Parts: sequence; structure tokens; C-alpha cells
Amino acid sequence: MNDNDQTIAQRIATLEGAVRKARLEAMQLAATLLMKENALLAEPRNNSNDKGAVAALRARYAGLVSAADDTQALIDRLHAEEHTEKYHR
Repeated sequence: MNDNDQTIAQRIATLEGAVRKARLEAMQLAATLLMKENALLAEPRNNSNDKGAVAALRARYAGLVSAADDTQALIDRLHAEEHTEKYHR
């Protein structure tokens, strides 16, 4: 394994760790978001103060999912590059 292969493998490992963290945070946010939305549904309509918090959680969740998807696409591209370098020189 040459230095370039090692570098690609290290980048993939680093990116996979980042994706794992983003997905875990997204799952935790999803649980929090569900609890807050359920609480809002249980409250009378005029007494809901958490709508802004729910909107912020939704935005953060969407951002995490998007970042995780983009990073996974990069990981897939690096895997393909690694495969090409190994077997199609």
C-alpha cells in the first residue's frame, strides 16, 4: 500500500466517523423533535411557545441529514477512486 492509498483510507475512515456522529446527532434530534411536536399537539392552540424551537430543531435536523448524505457521497467516491487505483492501473 503506497502513501496515496493510505491517505485515501485515512480520509475514508475520518469521513465515516464524521458521518456516524452526524447520523447519531440527527437521530437524537429526531427524538427530541417528536417529543416537542407531541407536546405542542397536546397544548391548547393559543398557548404554544415552542414553535420557534421546533422550527430550529427541524432546520438543524435537515442540515445534519444533508451533511451526512453529502459526506456519504464523498466516501462512496473515494471508495471508487481507491478501487480504480488498486485494480485499474
